[in-house]
Amino acid sequence: MLLGAALLGLMGLFVGLRLELSSDITHFLAAGDDARLAMLSRQLAESELTKTTILVVGPEEGAAPGEGSQAEVLAAADELAAFLEGHGEVAWVRSGWEEDQSEAIYALYHPRRFYFTADDEDALAARLSDAGLEAAAAELQRQLRLPTAALIKRLAPTDPLLLYPASLERLEDARAGPLELVDGHFMTAEGDAVVFFSTVHSPFRAQHQGPLQDALSERFAAIQASASTPLRLRQSGVGRFALRAEAHIRGDITRISVLSTLGVVLLFLILFRRPRMVLLASLPLGAGVLTAMAAALLLFGRIHGLTMAFGASLIGICIDYPVHLFCHHTLEPDPEGASGTLRRIRPGLILGAVTTVAGFVGLGWTSFPGVREIAVFAGVGVSAALLATLTMLPPLMDLGRGGARELPALQRRLAEASARLIGALQRRRRALIALPVGTLIVVAVAAPQLTYLDDVSALTQPDADLLAEDEAVRALVSRMDAGRMVVAIGEDDEAALRKNDRVHRHLVEAQAAGEVGEFASLHAFLWSRQLQEANLAAYGEAGEFVARLDSAFAREGFRPGAFAELEQALARVEGEVPPLDHATLADSPLATAVASMRVELDAPDGGTQVGILSLLRDVSDAEALRARLAADAELEDVHLFDQRALMAELYGRHRAQTLRLVGVGLFAVFGMILLRYRRLGPALAAFVPALLAAALTVAVLVLLGYAITLLHVVSLLLVLSMGVDYGVFLAEANARAQAAEVAATVSSLLACCVTTVLAFGLLAMSPNPALRAIGLTTGVGVLASLVLAPTALVLFAEAPKLKDSQASEPPSLPRDPPP
Repeated sequence: MLLGAALLGLMGLFVGLRLELSSDITHFLAAGDDARLAMLSRQLAESELTKTTILVVGPEEGAAPGEGSQAEVLAAADELAAFLEGHGEVAWVRSGWEEDQSEAIYALYHPRRFYFTADDEDALAARLSDAGLEAAAAELQRQLRLPTAALIKRLAPTDPLLLYPASLERLEDARAGPLELVDGHFMTAEGDAVVFFSTVHSPFRAQHQGPLQDALSERFAAIQASASTPLRLRQSGVGRFALRAEAHIRGDITRISVLSTLGVVLLFLILFRRPRMVLLASLPLGAGVLTAMAAALLLFGRIHGLTMAFGASLIGICIDYPVHLFCHHTLEPDPEGASGTLRRIRPGLILGAVTTVAGFVGLGWTSFPGVREIAVFAGVGVSAALLATLTMLPPLMDLGRGGARELPALQRRLAEASARLIGALQRRRRALIALPVGTLIVVAVAAPQLTYLDDVSALTQPDADLLAEDEAVRALVSRMDAGRMVVAIGEDDEAALRKNDRVHRHLVEAQAAGEVGEFASLHAFLWSRQLQEANLAAYGEAGEFVARLDSAFAREGFRPGAFAELEQALARVEGEVPPLDHATLADSPLATAVASMRVELDAPDGGTQVGILSLLRDVSDAEALRARLAADAELEDVHLFDQRALMAELYGRHRAQTLRLVGVGLFAVFGMILLRYRRLGPALAAFVPALLAAALTVAVLVLLGYAITLLHVVSLLLVLSMGVDYGVFLAEANARAQAAEVAATVSSLLACCVTTVLAFGLLAMSPNPALRAIGLTTGVGVLASLVLAPTALVLFAEAPKLKDSQASEPPSLPRDPPP
């Protein structure tokens, strides 16, 4: 016992130092055999796409614009950008275009301008043909008549085709989208300043996101206080949703833990009238939850909020073991004390716990990390609670034994009512068949209406105010549709970029055909080395090309020989300037603009592959776009990726897998029960209530209008586990052939049911859909198990017969129970 206390102390210290909660929804994304697309989905949830937050600073809605309002808005954006640049959690900040960035981009693209002449073979040949050169000469004449003529005059001697200005225009469109550039700042058409920033850590890490958001709010409040124009700050980013979700989950955990504990304490005081029993009962409960938390932290590094909420509800399971022991020791005490009572009921406790753990062990093979975490938490917690009940409670219960006490009135009445109930069921055994038959009828009625909801977003319920603000910011900045893109996967950057070049051409055609509204592609910044080298090779011998260009431009009025420097520039590129590659681009000021368009993926052979993303918006005909890409024989391993649709497909597949695992677990559980009793009747009495309760629970949920999600399925395992526990406890009591034992067990089951409903019923009232699914499923299922367990005992097992005189008073009820 002292060793156990020391271990619990060490685990408490470990948990206190290492506890980290997560609200990361990727924990409930599938992993495993669905390889790259599932991996891509998980990586996107931790990529620059989700790490990036957009801030929009502008006048308050309805505020009258003053003369200096734009200047104040820009100053506020600059101050926020400067603050973010100095914050350790911020990886990068982008609020506009600075002069030094322009110089760096000039050094990046101007020497390589010939590599970016045209991205299509036919367009390249046409542009460098005699007719194309004459058209270029006419365009240069037009440009020289514009206000920007001074810049064009400086570029023209070595860039008469205006290749570098064309690259700048392409980059500008890709960088800012619909945003305008005002004094080097990104601004919306409404006059709001825009700041982009990315965090170092995942947006689902509350310990990093929380302080950053608090500091950001504090800094903006200071800016507001000093501004003459009323300002407002709006945001779009995953981090705020994750923080709000974690806050709600933490609140639910606290509320459930506190109210469940208070309910259990009150129940124990009513039943046993001794505060000492409350303290004793908290020992297995604390041991179970604490050991489960320590195991989860050791195996997974942190604990998901849903797992903790589930763990808070383990109160309803772990408390069953001390309740069962206390009730039997109070109603049917053993002369040897608590150890003797435990010896009598120990086989039932062990069998009930083993069958519960066996069911959760099966979930360890599911492809959802979050479900695996719940399985480990529950399995370890139940095992630790049982071990604490078997080893630590009896010596503590026997301390200070002596001194008779009167049996609590409520407990006596419960035992008497239980005895009368068993007697009534025995006398009406034939009529009892109506209960399982009625259950099957309800299941049959509900079965045609059964639907599944395989949407990962069903696990969360974003706040309406945050969602509205997020959508408003997205509309201003015109971000691409979340989770919808084309992914070109290659063995390395070059292989992926070659595919991306072709993807870009198909997207241009799809846009013209109305299949997609807009798209953002890495192609605006970087072409494959193969395409770049083909561009340079198309010029041929530098002297011959310059002679053709000189003739074509002369026909348009340019002085012969005006572009003599072009020959040297072309020769210098061929010998000194390599094509642009991703490593060079990633080391430039454009790194932040392209970071979200490239990911590294685990290859099937264990290596690493590169995925190039083309982000889409307003896809009107996904099937036509998918067919367009599939028709290109060179686009192997290129996918039109819809994250929501993919996850729905994976969820459906793995929900079915989880159901199969639950089925396998049930088969194993029934095998263990049958092995224990060696007779079909008692085995059915222990097993059937759980099966019928689970089926009835699903039917009730369906008839109430709920679609079944993965967490409903996981919660059904709880129903099955506790239903088997109830059946096993009754079967064990029945095997001892004493009616008083059965009456005491029914009484203890009622107390167990109340504690479970207290825990899980509170979950059912949570605004979080995932927690509500767990609570409602378990609450309904446990109540059904309580009703069906005594029924199954009478129907399938030979219960001890009560004489008429025993119908109103249970036999052997002690007047002086142990303290």
